[in-house]
Amino acid sequence: MAKANTRLPFDSLLLGSVLLLLLFSVMMVGSASLDVASVRFGSPWHIILRWCVYIPLGLLLMWAVANIHPSWWEALVMPLLMISFVLLIGLLLLGSEINGATRWFSVLGMSVQPVEFVKPVFILYLAYYLAQFPERLHHFAHGLMPMLVMLTLLLALLLGQPDFGNVVLLFVVSMCLWFVGGVPMRHLMGVLLIFVPIIVVVAIAAPYRLQRILTFMDPWADRFGSGYQLVQSEIAFGVGGLTGAGLGQGVQKLFYLPESFTDFIAAVIGEELGLMGILALLMVFAVLLWRGISIALAADKAFSRYLALGCTLLLAFSLMINMGAAMGLIPTKGMPMPFISYGGSALLGSCILVGLLFSVQRHQEGNVRKKTSSRSSLYPIVEGAKP
Repeated sequence: MAKANTRLPFDSLLLGSVLLLLLFSVMMVGSASLDVASVRFGSPWHIILRWCVYIPLGLLLMWAVANIHPSWWEALVMPLLMISFVLLIGLLLLGSEINGATRWFSVLGMSVQPVEFVKPVFILYLAYYLAQFPERLHHFAHGLMPMLVMLTLLLALLLGQPDFGNVVLLFVVSMCLWFVGGVPMRHLMGVLLIFVPIIVVVAIAAPYRLQRILTFMDPWADRFGSGYQLVQSEIAFGVGGLTGAGLGQGVQKLFYLPESFTDFIAAVIGEELGLMGILALLMVFAVLLWRGISIALAADKAFSRYLALGCTLLLAFSLMINMGAAMGLIPTKGMPMPFISYGGSALLGSCILVGLLFSVQRHQEGNVRKKTSSRSSLYPIVEGAKP
């Protein structure tokens, strides 16, 4: 029998895809930020050197999370959830306002965005509830309602910042997990009928959000005003064509395209590496997401299965929102690309999500037992003899 602390090796394809994405990020963040950093900070290396500090910290955090057994995460769900709500409430009271939004704490000269750590915690909560109370899910009041209340409170705190993008992200991921978890379709349709109109009203109630929607429909109508960022992004993709202008040869990053190394880094990739570069990047992401789904399917416990699926969905929808906004497929929204966009909190949050995937993958009791048995079979045990 395998020992309780036996762990499988890290999934090589999942780990390899993360390392490739981070290596690619160093290359593209460096390319997109050198000129901006030179003007803003007096040194072209300021941003990329900070990024090269965040990456080892993210990998260390991913390793630490991966070494914790899923049962511990299951036991810590409620304390972590309460801490998350305290952080978000404290953010509204004590957070730093940047560009009209209160989403960051200023800590030792660095900006920390709590929502990036709250999102994995909420996935832990959903996985815990779906796994612990499957018999309740067919009764709305005792099944879906407690999760819906928690989600509503979380979304209300995010709207207070405001952070509409993560509101939509968490709502979509929650609906997907509820569907997979067995919540009746009639309950899900009821939630959609209530929440979707509310989300639409919230989206158009704020003038700046309404302007984003109008800009999304025709950015060129005000290409030097509200449509400027999206127009510059579309120009970058158009200039890149099939093979791109060449690494480091992009023009839009030279103060034409705002947020070129953060939320709109996809446009820089499209301009410098072209369609081929974008497709190569998406292939690496496809491997990462495929391994996440595979880990969920192979999970030996319901909690681990929902946890792995939720983490994978968060990464997948974050990528879709980032790429969609940069390409003009959805209204502009500040959503970083996982592992690629510059941002310490976003990187650490993505590393936590992959660390949880590794936590599930490395602690599969059935797989560990099977692996141990296969090793033992190589050495037949004979009484009185040593293998």
